[in-house]
Amino acid sequence: MLKSVRLKNFKLHKDTTIEAAPITVFIGPNNSGKSSIFQALLALRQAAARASDVFLVTYQREETSPDQPFLFDPTEMIDLGEFRDVLRRGQDEILIGLSGGLGHSRQSGGESVPEVEFEVIIEDNKLTGHKGKMCVPGAGTLEWGANEPALLETDRGMIAFITVKDFRFFDPAGTSRSVPLKPAGLVESLHHISPLRGFEEWGYPLPLERAQSLVRLSLPDRAVALVTTIASNSELKRELSDRLSKLMGIGVDVEYVGSQKVKIFATETNGEHRQRLFANEGTGAQQLPFILIPVALTPRNETVLLSEPEAHLHPKGQCELTRMLLTVAKKENIQFFIETHSEHVLHVILNAVGRGDLAKDDVALHYFENVAGTAQVKRLDINEHGQVDGGLPGFFDQSLAELTEFLDAVKKK
Repeated sequence: MLKSVRLKNFKLHKDTTIEAAPITVFIGPNNSGKSSIFQALLALRQAAARASDVFLVTYQREETSPDQPFLFDPTEMIDLGEFRDVLRRGQDEILIGLSGGLGHSRQSGGESVPEVEFEVIIEDNKLTGHKGKMCVPGAGTLEWGANEPALLETDRGMIAFITVKDFRFFDPAGTSRSVPLKPAGLVESLHHISPLRGFEEWGYPLPLERAQSLVRLSLPDRAVALVTTIASNSELKRELSDRLSKLMGIGVDVEYVGSQKVKIFATETNGEHRQRLFANEGTGAQQLPFILIPVALTPRNETVLLSEPEAHLHPKGQCELTRMLLTVAKKENIQFFIETHSEHVLHVILNAVGRGDLAKDDVALHYFENVAGTAQVKRLDINEHGQVDGGLPGFFDQSLAELTEFLDAVKKK
């Protein structure tokens, strides 16, 4: 789980530090830097997966076939263009810093996990420096720099590791078994859910092997990956149906068409059990599998980056989905970073604090604002009653303005 994120000279962010909590919420106007946090984290994760010193690469679509239906390689998660497209004007380097715990699925929420913090410096799209430290329970503290060996202090003395000038930080051949997780594992624990979601086709091709990632560069690839995941995992399909039934009154089912294609259906759960192609469901229902399946697949102690969960959902649906996510977060010990424009999503979270379902320190609420081309980010204080000190900027202001305009119009009649 993340404890903090720092961006320097990345797009609107001159120098921004985000303090994280189990539920971390981003609010604020459009074009104020909220999505940039997710983009930087995904780009960093992608660079680590490539085991390269190159930060950003531009991608080309691949030739598709019945055996290989994906448009992009499975390691490709985001395409932000060239380095100059994300570098803040007038600057020559980007700094990204992270800190957090390297938890994994075998650990319960109460066990100690390795803690890591690091910073990377990127110039001309290349990693030019990295440093950090990792605290391993029962072993000691490992500190490293890009041009010096990493040293782990243990009861048996100092153990040296091989540092490399790429986004893995350590050469796997030089990492001892006494360190159970590598620092790059912190970015590998981040799972993004894009705001672009939905099934656009009546059926989807089945690749020879199940997709290894649901974080895809394009919606068609994500849809194929999602359907093949559902088709190959009956327990996951049941879990999705149960949650969809509570939210929308529908379940999910699949039907194989030959050996290389599968239909996906929405099934009524009101007793009639009628089936409809999921592509013919409302836009709101289309969103939910693309949220619920990645959440269900996220291991304990890891982080979901969720963009606009409210998209295309009725206010009641927004509230019910948010309550469900909070339940999952508490039960499965999953961290959520939520970017939202919805008062309903935010009110459910604050009401949970007011009821005592969440401690006030379990929520970090950050307000973003674009001030003369620079992202200004302020953490808003929440008390034990779920109230935000100073109110919620930008939320009720617009409602009051519209109400005033309406009352003025009524008076004129």
